[in-house]
Amino acid sequence: MIGILFATDMEAKPFLDRGEPDSTVTVVSGMGMEAARVATEKLVKDHGCTSIINAGVCGALNNRLKRGAVYRVSMVSIEKLNAAVNVGVGFGLKRLVTVVDPVFQPERKRELCKYGELVDMEGYAVARVCEAHNVPCIMIKGVTDFGDGNGKADIQTHIASVSETVAEAVFQVLDASSPSQTRQDASSTLLQKLHSFTKVEHTIFSLPLLFAGAWLGAGGQCPPVKTLLLIALVGLGARTFGMAVNRILDKNIDAKNPRTKNRELAAGTLSMAQGYGVAVAGIALYLVGCALLGTTVLKFSLVPLIPLALYSLLKRFTPLCHYGIGVCLGLAPLGAFVAVTNGFSFTPEVVLLAIFTFCWISGFDIIYALMDIDFDRENGVRSIPAALGSSGAQLVAAVTHLVSFAALVLLWMSVGGTLSFIALLVSAGAFGTAYLQSISVRVRFFPISAIAGIAGALVALLGG
Repeated sequence: MIGILFATDMEAKPFLDRGEPDSTVTVVSGMGMEAARVATEKLVKDHGCTSIINAGVCGALNNRLKRGAVYRVSMVSIEKLNAAVNVGVGFGLKRLVTVVDPVFQPERKRELCKYGELVDMEGYAVARVCEAHNVPCIMIKGVTDFGDGNGKADIQTHIASVSETVAEAVFQVLDASSPSQTRQDASSTLLQKLHSFTKVEHTIFSLPLLFAGAWLGAGGQCPPVKTLLLIALVGLGARTFGMAVNRILDKNIDAKNPRTKNRELAAGTLSMAQGYGVAVAGIALYLVGCALLGTTVLKFSLVPLIPLALYSLLKRFTPLCHYGIGVCLGLAPLGAFVAVTNGFSFTPEVVLLAIFTFCWISGFDIIYALMDIDFDRENGVRSIPAALGSSGAQLVAAVTHLVSFAALVLLWMSVGGTLSFIALLVSAGAFGTAYLQSISVRVRFFPISAIAGIAGALVALLGG
């Protein structure tokens, strides 16, 4: 079931006049974030909607946009708060800013255009509810005005025609999704829940670091494809095992935390037996990959499993818990190096790559924990943000990232290369962006952290 939400009857009328399609339910929420939040909750909880389309008119914060044009939204943020939700990926998508009061003042428009190209009064609330319930959200917005002194008159003049165009865009989205509707409705099935539980696709962000370690082990040459595939299998198994164990050990903590209460084990949508099954499957993949890579790798395969199994327990004992996950990921390039060389004679380059990886992810984990400062303090969860506050934690993260980048600079000095230097600059930019307070913590953790890490791996891969 797909839920379609409009703010006003006028925006919804062109769509409803064509007849509501099967397997959809359409709601007119009324204007404002609270009305949109309540309506979206009803669509998800009462109607069982497995995806939401938020459609309607909006203002343009960028005068280069066209009145009457309809845009998909990639990210929606809220005025005056460092909070944002990603709702789409692709080319040509726009950023949306949700406000409490309409924007008709040029000076206010100039300030808001720092954060997006479009402005509305409901989108953020819809996106937040969808994020909380792990429900996909598509935002389709048509431009009626440009957030200036003519805005009120422009809305009245153009809302009917723009709403017609929005309705056409909604039907196009529904038509495109209809062949996969069975798959969408299956989001509550075991397979979809397991996918959400493991987030297998995130493994792609650790693969460049594994491949970089292998590349260095092969002396700056490409290792055999079979070896790379086995290294990827080992990485997939290790991450699946670590993720499952983390969710199992943190089930009770996750259930108390509003940010994590909808995780599968915490919400009860997956059983503990299923969680253990995922962990066993992960370790099986890991060990099979290690065995196929040779006796040396298999003999020392237990070493990475220990921190993977135990790092999530550290938050019960020490605020330095963030460095536990750093150890887990920092071992990745070293392990790939061993898989290629079948030995432990680590070169300075791979050691520098491991130091970069350790400090890179540890620093970003500190930033990620900023979202849980109050919860951690109230529930005795140890973290650097809970111990030092937001400013102190970001200072520690910054120092950690400085060490990471210093290791990366030394690595570049060793491998050289113009393309490698460009990757170094990209990583530097991502590290710097991670401390812009105008960007939400979620975005600073992802995708900015991934950009910094992947670019760091490319310093090794593109060297020479």
